[in-house]
Amino acid sequence: MNDFLKGSSFKVLVIAVVVLLGLIIYTASAGGSLVASLLGFVSTPMQSIATELTGNVTEFLDLDGLTKSELKDLVVSLQEENNVLQDRLVDYAEMQKQNQQLKQQLKISESEPEIEMRSASVIGRDPNDPFYGFSIDVGSLSGVHKGDPVITNRGLVGIVSEAYATTSKVDCLLSENVQVAAVSIDKQESGTISCDLMMASSGLLRLGFLSADTKLEEGDIITTSGIGGSYPAKLKIGQVQSIEKSETDVSRYAVIRPFEDLTSVKEVQVVTGFPGKGEDEAVPIQPDEHTGEEDAE
Repeated sequence: MNDFLKGSSFKVLVIAVVVLLGLIIYTASAGGSLVASLLGFVSTPMQSIATELTGNVTEFLDLDGLTKSELKDLVVSLQEENNVLQDRLVDYAEMQKQNQQLKQQLKISESEPEIEMRSASVIGRDPNDPFYGFSIDVGSLSGVHKGDPVITNRGLVGIVSEAYATTSKVDCLLSENVQVAAVSIDKQESGTISCDLMMASSGLLRLGFLSADTKLEEGDIITTSGIGGSYPAKLKIGQVQSIEKSETDVSRYAVIRPFEDLTSVKEVQVVTGFPGKGEDEAVPIQPDEHTGEEDAE
């Protein structure tokens, strides 16, 4: 203890206490406080800087020397400049969208060079549609027709259900109205892609009509088979998530998770032409002439 009292640390502490007491006595006699003095010491330079900046801006604009008419002209000029900048932003956004579409189209063209496509953007979704159908900004004037497949570089997303002049409606792959002949590229087992309300709510598809001894397993890749002429062959669809027993017979079905997020797709390609389009479309089954109502009578 004696060493501490005799040391330099103790002397520095005593000096600091004396200085602090002196500051308190001085500020008290001046009608202020130590905290206020310290705050003033810090804030005064900042106030000076702010005042100087304000003065510089005012001097730059020289608003004090403008008449009411000149101020009005200045406001109009600034508004016009703002409109020009907004137009440039719109043009820039459109160029970005077109660039993204071209990149997507290039990727698909490299893998499927014989497919003819039209780029399109999703412009609307019906919030009451549980199957996530959507509208796109191209139609018959761009060569789009009812029945054209709709894809992205990640896979099949739907089919055109209605084609108008400049817009079209698309039934999503999750729709119960869409059925696609599909095949496993790993096992070469085929079936039909479909969906229902419950599976659509989970963003999943069903590959039905599989045999009871199917060799499909989790992770197998499913693509379009091309049978029927409605879709090009080898369009990616998704991967097998699980194999389930059918509720109605001894067959099985596979639960498929699509490669594309079908609920939020924004940029697509409409397939307007491909080799074999429409050539193998199924002919509606006609009633047997020997099983009609007249024979039944």
